Amino acid sequence: MTRLDTFESLCGQFHVVGSSIQHKESTDSTMNDAWELAVEQGTHGAVVVADHQSQGRGRHAREWVSDQADDILVSVVMKVRPSIAPELLMISSLAVLNVVDACGVKGSIKWPNDVQIDGKKIAGVIAESRTVVDSDGTDSRSPASSVLNVVVGIGLNVNSMHADASFEATSLRAELGHAVDRGDVFSQLLSSLDQLFKRVDSGESVVSEWASQINTIGRNIKVADVVNPEQDYIAGTAVDIDPLGRLIVRDENGRDWPVSGGEVTVVDIE
Repeated sequence: MTRLDTFESLCGQFHVVGSSIQHKESTDSTMNDAWELAVEQGTHGAVVVADHQSQGRGRHAREWVSDQADDILVSVVMKVRPSIAPELLMISSLAVLNVVDACGVKGSIKWPNDVQIDGKKIAGVIAESRTVVDSDGTDSRSPASSVLNVVVGIGLNVNSMHADASFEATSLRAELGHAVDRGDVFSQLLSSLDQLFKRVDSGESVVSEWASQINTIGRNIKVADVVNPEQDYIAGTAVDIDPLGRLIVRDENGRDWPVSGGEVTVVDIE
């Protein structure tokens, strides 16, 4: 287990991300903890990282499972202009991809935000946004009307070993064949996320960079609504990513559908 002070000593070393760092041995959810920080302190760039969480959540309210002190379970408070909010998920998945690549493992992104190694999931990213007003009734950066409060959650499999072969997941340890230092991975992740945030905060877009890493393009897929997956869905070929980050799905009639969300399943046989 990486020592608590290993994580917390990184506080303030980066541009924005890591303005404060809380490391918890156990919590229900780092997302919940991060929202408490957003409400109580309004801290932009605050980070909560845990060794274990009992109610970790992934996309579409699914549970994110990880054994004690095996992986990176982290949430980051971001107070941003609404115009760059859509790119927070993009920079988060790109940051994970940068870490994975730096470890010598080639990864890619399954649209919209799962990082995979040869089709196996190694990380997931989610984001939640709310209108949050600080305890004194004001926003700490600028008027509340111009700031969106977002918490980004990242679950990165570092040392977990998934014994169930039917579960399509992997980890850095499984790919490399040896244990990996969580502290090093955490530091690299914050550094990459911080650099990418600095770019989008200055007005640069990472949509093209993110789109170039999407492995869903060219695949036959089904995009189903989460609430009514058997009734509301689009089936076709993923042909492109538009400037807004939407997946363009071409159906059997040649009509293109821009998709901004949903459950993507690859249906082609390789």
